[in-house]
Amino acid sequence: MRRPTFLGGAAAVALLACCGAAEAHPHVFADSRMEIVGTADGMLSSVRNIWRFDELFSSSVVVDFDKNGNGTLDDDEVQAVAETVRQSIAEWEFYTFVSVGNRDVKLQPPAAIRGLFEHGQLLLFFEMKPAEPVDLKAAPVTFSVYDESYFVAFDFADKNAFQLLDMPKTCTKTYTRPDPDEDASEWMSSVSMLKPGQAIPEDGVNFSQLLATRVDVSCKAG
Repeated sequence: MRRPTFLGGAAAVALLACCGAAEAHPHVFADSRMEIVGTADGMLSSVRNIWRFDELFSSSVVVDFDKNGNGTLDDDEVQAVAETVRQSIAEWEFYTFVSVGNRDVKLQPPAAIRGLFEHGQLLLFFEMKPAEPVDLKAAPVTFSVYDESYFVAFDFADKNAFQLLDMPKTCTKTYTRPDPDEDASEWMSSVSMLKPGQAIPEDGVNFSQLLATRVDVSCKAG
């Protein structure tokens, strides 16, 4: 199962050493926020992510990128981290997913990822624009952030972690935060029903989607 390559060098070794080889459990944690930006006429303009990584991962990044050895990340070192991340997670669609019904909406890669290191934690910020027109008035649009390998867990604390900006007053959001215990049990039950010879789905992909916090946005007039 693939893992993000930005977890390289000493950082990856430290994380794997302390967490073991169980790939169906996250080893990196990020408190997340998303700003969903629209237009006055109800079209999607962009999606902005704000991720604050856990202290363990952040400290391991310091080990790899603290070039001047002062025990923290200076601005140029933080930007080196951000650029490494931008290049490394591109093949994972930047962990950012937008869909209309069962159809995924393609997003343009971010031009840059900005970084900040404060209170011992790494923060990353970036914006992605849709590669095609997305009419929020036509049908509900789903927004989520997750790692298909379930190596990185993105946590949205509550519905306020998703913000709607510059949208018509008719726009509403529906917040869904799955219950990990309940949904994990349902997933295991579905696997147990497989017949002999049927392939078991890759647990990382299915499990991560199952547990992904998401918001559905609609600007359809009531």
